[in-house]
Amino acid sequence: MPIFEGNQGKLFKVKTDGNIYLVKSANASNWWLKPINRWSIENEHKVYGVLRNLDGIPKCYGLTNNGDLVLEYIDGKSYRDMQFELDGNDHFFDSLLKLIIAMHNKGIAHGDLKRKDNLMVDKDLKPYLIDFGTAIVKYDRSGFIKKMVFDVLKKTDLNAWIKHKYKRSYDKISSEDLNYYSPTSIEKFYRKFIKRI
Repeated sequence: MPIFEGNQGKLFKVKTDGNIYLVKSANASNWWLKPINRWSIENEHKVYGVLRNLDGIPKCYGLTNNGDLVLEYIDGKSYRDMQFELDGNDHFFDSLLKLIIAMHNKGIAHGDLKRKDNLMVDKDLKPYLIDFGTAIVKYDRSGFIKKMVFDVLKKTDLNAWIKHKYKRSYDKISSEDLNYYSPTSIEKFYRKFIKRI
């Protein structure tokens, strides 16, 4: 039985030889989404390869013959479940910022860190980034459009960090942290639209 099932995939906790793994399988229940979900798993595998040995990224053990992704199982909770306990924890948010910047320096932009379930917190309150299915990889040979998208997603990742640290209280952002805050046009529009509702 999966421990989680979403539109893109299913997660299984697998115990074997005294070790615990997380296995991610593409959701093939919708035939028209099946190719997209499989592409997402393959993209995620590629991203984990680029981020190999980066502290705060689960280890990746490769793809099975069925195309399932085998990952290190992180014994912890989602940021969604831990957000109130971590409120005001500067050490956690400093560690998270360093992790995001290190990821960007390796040429990866996540693009979906505002989703609280894409951040894991282990028992030592250490942050982990997960779910790289829609992340983008920038190579030196990447074209102009891909580099532009990468730069936008980098901003989105850092804005997500601000959002989580300040709980949407943007008027309370410190002068130091303002260096990492650069709302995109979409974010500005979204914020204005939400205020009007």
